[in-house]
Amino acid sequence: MKRNLIIGMFLALAACAPKEDVGGGAKAGGQSAVLLQKDGNKTAEFSSPVAISAQANEVGTQKIVAYQVQLFKENNSNLAAFVTLDESQVAKYNSLYGTNYTVLPAKFISYTKTLNIKSGNILSDEGTAKVTVSDEMKDNTAYMFALRLSSVSGARVTPNTQLLMVSFEKVKGQIKSTLAVTRDEYLEVDNGGYPSVSDIGRTFTMEGLINIQKFRSNPDDPGEAGISTFMGTEGKTLLRFGDSGVEPDHLQANGQDIGVKFKTNQWYHIALVVDGSKTIAYVNGKKITEFTKSGSLHTFYIGKSWSENRGIVARFSELRLWSVARTAEQIKDGMYEVNPTESGLYAYWKMNEVKDNKIPDASGNNRFLTLQGQAGKSGRQTIQLHEEEKGVKITE
Repeated sequence: MKRNLIIGMFLALAACAPKEDVGGGAKAGGQSAVLLQKDGNKTAEFSSPVAISAQANEVGTQKIVAYQVQLFKENNSNLAAFVTLDESQVAKYNSLYGTNYTVLPAKFISYTKTLNIKSGNILSDEGTAKVTVSDEMKDNTAYMFALRLSSVSGARVTPNTQLLMVSFEKVKGQIKSTLAVTRDEYLEVDNGGYPSVSDIGRTFTMEGLINIQKFRSNPDDPGEAGISTFMGTEGKTLLRFGDSGVEPDHLQANGQDIGVKFKTNQWYHIALVVDGSKTIAYVNGKKITEFTKSGSLHTFYIGKSWSENRGIVARFSELRLWSVARTAEQIKDGMYEVNPTESGLYAYWKMNEVKDNKIPDASGNNRFLTLQGQAGKSGRQTIQLHEEEKGVKITE
């Protein structure tokens, strides 16, 4: 069965590549190889570039794309696969799709050139391409590079699946990649194998950018009490829209309706500061309300609270947890980005890249996010980023 699936994959992809890249497939009894994008084990396709990006203040960091080589069938000897950079493919891509990508200079790219495939296997070792973010790169410029599976000892390279196209952009003053969730999905923190953030303490800040696509409505789509959950911990401190006695498009912050009516398809920045016995709520950098109430966090979800009928249809960006009470000025100045090494930053999910099917923690504290299913889905889900056509911009 497994071999039949592999054969089907090889044959089905032959019609998907640019004309010049189509070149047969697996010969009867022969050995062929394809290049895979490691995340999700997707076959490399010329028409589907892998998109990565970095903020302008991430100079010196590296953005990583992982890849492997897959054989048509198990081999009976050790093989070696060879990967090279192929700058010429960027011009071909621009010509075919009407784009205007700039070739990313090779000096910013380090990559695994040789991948070993051990006898009896169909998959090679993992290779990585690392893009080092540099101040020499132009801001907000669409770069691209191509990795070519040039040859495999003892196997024929399948032409239409030998190119991994990667787009890259160093973003300043704008956000291009976000994460979209449905009510059947939620994000769970992975804090050393546990979904708890209780060690954040009793003074903390939750903040992030959100674009709500749909609120609950009565009677057609009531859900549970009209609730659409943003993030937090049920029964402790939570940000959510709707509830019994709260309109579905009103934000409830730490148990209180803050009196702000939100609209769909607009970007907002929401921040909640819990400082001892005091709670302060901000929307788009403006203080909305302050009231007396303490809080805490434990099991931490984004898009889920209590039951599976409290999910949200929204896109997220720049979600953060702080173990300090952020000031009004800090919140206003950091709505679109903050320095990932800033003091008190407990977790930082930029939502602009995926590693090993996880949203990485830009703070370096290794508190990842995983996408889980609820309601109509179950178990671990595959994360796919959403590309914003116009970038993220808060509507005042």
